[in-house]
Formats: sequence, C-alpha cells, structure tokens
Amino acid sequence: MTSAPTSDMPTTDDPRVPLRIRNGSAVFLVSLAGLMMANLAPLIMSVFEKVGFDVVASGNILTWGLFASALVGLSTSRAAAGAHRRALAAVGLVIAVIGFLFAAMVAQPVLVVTGFIVGSVGVGAAISTSGAAIAALRNPNRVSATSGVVNRLLVMVVLAVIPLLGLAQITVFGALALLSLLSLAVTVWLPNTPEFSAVDIAATAAEPKKSPRRVLLAGIGVLIVFPLWGTSEDAVRTLAPVLGDAVGLGEQSLGFALSAAAGVGAGAMVIVTLSGRRIGRAIPLAIALLVGGAAKIWIGLTDDPQTLAILIVAVNTIYAFAFVLFLATAAGLDARGYWSGPLIGAYIVGSSFAPIIGAWIIDRVGVPTFGVAMGVISFLLIVPTILIAQVSTSVERTLGHLGAEKAPH
Repeated sequence: MTSAPTSDMPTTDDPRVPLRIRNGSAVFLVSLAGLMMANLAPLIMSVFEKVGFDVVASGNILTWGLFASALVGLSTSRAAAGAHRRALAAVGLVIAVIGFLFAAMVAQPVLVVTGFIVGSVGVGAAISTSGAAIAALRNPNRVSATSGVVNRLLVMVVLAVIPLLGLAQITVFGALALLSLLSLAVTVWLPNTPEFSAVDIAATAAEPKKSPRRVLLAGIGVLIVFPLWGTSEDAVRTLAPVLGDAVGLGEQSLGFALSAAAGVGAGAMVIVTLSGRRIGRAIPLAIALLVGGAAKIWIGLTDDPQTLAILIVAVNTIYAFAFVLFLATAAGLDARGYWSGPLIGAYIVGSSFAPIIGAWIIDRVGVPTFGVAMGVISFLLIVPTILIAQVSTSVERTLGHLGAEKAPH
C-alpha cells in the first residue's frame, strides 16, 4: 500500500503538522459535509414523504444515498491519502452542491431523488478526504475529538434552524448544498499530505521488518472492527423507539433521553479533547467496549422504562467517546491517512443496514436476544481493539521520537 523507504527518507521528528485555525476549519467543515446527510436523516425522510413517497420508500432512498456516499468514500480513500487530496475534495463538493441544489429546486419526485443521489455521491469524497486529512494533524486524539465536538455543535444549530424556516425541499436540501459550498471554499486549507507514510518511516526504526507488517494488520483490523462495532451501536440507537415501545417508554421521555444523550456524548468528546494523547487509546477503548456491551445487554433485558432511558443515555455517551478514539486510532496508524481515509466510509456501509439487521433480529428472536447479541459483539471486539490501539500509539510514539533517535549524539 506504500512505497518502500528510500535513502532520502527525511529525519523529521513527525511528518504531521499542528492543528491551526485554517487547517482545522477545513478538516472539520469537510468532515461535517460528509456526515450531515446522516445527521439530517429524519428531516430528509420527512421531505421525501412530502414529495410523495411513503415511509418505506423514503427510508430506502435515504439508505441507498448513504450507501452510495460510503462506497465513493471507500473507492476514493487511496487518492485522498495522496497528493491530490484538495482537488478530490473540491470536485466531490462541486458535485454535491449541484446535486443537492437540484434536489432542492425541482418538483418531480424522480428528479428530487436523482439530485439527492448525485449529491450523496459528491459528499463521498468529503468522507474520504476529511478522514485522511485528520491523520496529517498532530495529536489524533485531540483532533478527532475536537472534530466530533464541532460536528455536534453545528448539527445542533442546523437542526434548530431548519424547523424555524420550515421543513421543505429548499430548506433541507438547500442546507446540504450550502454546507457543501462552504466546505468547498475552505478545501484550499486542507493540510498537505506528508511525503512519506508512517509505514515507510517506521521501517527505519528498531524493527524494520516487523513494524510495517504490524501497521498493515492493524489498519486492516480497524477497518473491520470499527464497522462491526458501529453496526451494533447504530442498531440500538436507530431502534430506540421500538425498544421504548416494548417497555412502555413514551415518545416524550424517549426524545428527552436521546436529547440528553447527544449533550452528554458531546461532553465525553470534550474530555478526550482536553486529555489529548494523555488518555491513551487501548485502555479507554477496552473499558468503553466492556461497559457499552454490558449496557446493551441490559437494554435487552430490562422491562423498566426509566432504566431503559438511562441506559440509552449511557450507550450513546459511550458511543461518542469510543467513536472519536477509533478515528484517532486509525489516524495514528499513518500520517497520510491510508486508514483514516476509508474508515468512515466503511462505518457508514455497516450503519446503513444496521436498522434492517436489528429489526430482523428483534422480529425473529425478540428484544432480549437482540440486546445480548449487540452486547456480545462489543465483548468479542475488545481484544482486537486493544491490539490495534497499541500498534497505533506505538507508531505515533515512533514518529514523535524518530528525529531524536536519528540525531547524532
């Protein structure tokens, strides 16, 4: 996946750059453009229903739109880790602006869907380029957590403003087009791709034959573990209304729980932002998966509405905390973004079908077994997650000290 180290390998202590206002604004806005469709999912479905589709068709259109963006994100991830990152982001966002603006202005249902799918394809490039660009910034824990906090705050603003303006094509798809346009304007500030990958640089360290292989296996591992974990988390979150109905949790109480979960989840991201690399990755992720898995099992077994509400808040808080650490883990593996670039795309592929998988399990074997199955997935992923996170922090440590090791004594 990377070229072999050459004799002109730089002796820099770290190929990544510090987080600044410009590069941070670019990374965070482009990332938000890639994820905003998922954040506006309920509003997008409502608009499709207004256009003339039933709820099932609306859900299918949204699912395929998310799936299309994820596939584009995966297919462009290698290019996003290369020298043409900014151009790729710009082309994708131009397509997104055109597609979403078209969907916002046309009247025929088929054309609305067409514009939406085209816009979805465009933001796929934002998914890969923003993910890869995060790896070019120092202290991946802090950068990924800050990105998550900014994402949540801006999503809260958008979700508050759109209903005030009125739920319609022009407001929902117009918001997606406007965000894509703003992100397009700052793509010139995306951080440069480092000339050499972390695998190349690590190959000059103490174990030149072992390090690249460990990084490769860890990279492949995180692209498998993260979507599997995310699918189990999203199945619980998206089916929260079904779980609430099973124990008599009212819509108002469920809405309050989900709202509280969003706020507390942002607080968990702030903790990672403030702690930075000091918090580590392996131990926090292991604890998150252990506690989160237990909470998901409890969700399936409880018959008390108040307990369910508390558990929903807990699961969503742990989800936010672990999500940014998984992203930091992938970013830490390679400064060029070979693994963080495709990570979100891989995640969205899994999460796109999480509601279908979760509903099928509940329908076939019931809520208790559903909760146990989702919790067991977290438990099974603890050991591979620890191993992957250890490699990630080891690579980051190597990058941080390589220059000192090469310096003459």
